[in-house]
Amino acid sequence: MKSLRYISVWIISFFTFINCTFAHAEEWPNGPIRLIVPFAPGGGVDGAGRMLAQALEEKLKVSVIVDNKAGANGTIAMNFLRQSKPDGYTLSMVSTGALDVNMALMTLPYDPAKDFTYISSFVKFPFYLSVTPESGIKSLNDLITMAKANPGKVTYSSPGVGNGIHLAGAMLSQMTGTQMTHVPYKGAAPAAVALLANEVTFTFGSGPSILNFVDAGKATVLATSNLNRIPNRPNFPTLNELGLKGYDCSSLGGVVGPAGMPPEVTAKLFKAIDEILSNKAMQEKILKAGLVPWQVTGKQFEDAIAADRKKYGELITAANMKSN
Repeated sequence: MKSLRYISVWIISFFTFINCTFAHAEEWPNGPIRLIVPFAPGGGVDGAGRMLAQALEEKLKVSVIVDNKAGANGTIAMNFLRQSKPDGYTLSMVSTGALDVNMALMTLPYDPAKDFTYISSFVKFPFYLSVTPESGIKSLNDLITMAKANPGKVTYSSPGVGNGIHLAGAMLSQMTGTQMTHVPYKGAAPAAVALLANEVTFTFGSGPSILNFVDAGKATVLATSNLNRIPNRPNFPTLNELGLKGYDCSSLGGVVGPAGMPPEVTAKLFKAIDEILSNKAMQEKILKAGLVPWQVTGKQFEDAIAADRKKYGELITAANMKSN
């Protein structure tokens, strides 16, 4: 009889657990969501994260709080996310770097292929090769000529070692056979300000960090890093069409959570983000910020990150990049 009682208690407990789990998934979200941004305010990832947070608040009817956790090219934020409860209430807007580049630069406290749930893509971050009017540089050819005549003296800013902007500069240097010097700053906004102060020769600015200065006449775009022209900036040529065939160095942005998230919660999140991206007003808002809407599944996002892991790993090795 005792055995039967223990079995009965176990069965009741098991089904209570199952029912609570599914009930929790069905109720999600019933409280505020934290959206971690792995970089400082003012850059492309931060801008995309804030756009998504506002849209998710309207869609899910709960608060979505943006939490900037900058440092180590996104590693600090991703390690925090890895240790978070996988209940859908702690997520991250992440881009190229923390999930692919960092593996080639440092020993990570997490495994990008195993420790996260890839939920959805959101945007691509093209970079804008920018100079100041005071530099006297009018074209890509001018910049390359200057770099070849002054090895190591042409400089470019970025938000840090291994950041997408750093990679864009390294790829430019590699494909033009020039020696350019990378100068890291603490964020995309400071990297853009460094250009305006003529502390560096050029930068590959993100849309949110550089385009306002371009529109104000304080900076000039020579080309974009995207393979194709940006839809609402059709006057900006790509490096690919200016002679650097195959040049494509846009960061991939999407939403991830800790590994082990309930499939029902992941599906709800994907559906919400997919509907947000399908909205024409949101697409225009993203483009206005200098970003490009990118609408694929979580699995496709994960596969694209894996492909970039190989691509940028080879670039990092060739450029002999070292983390700070």
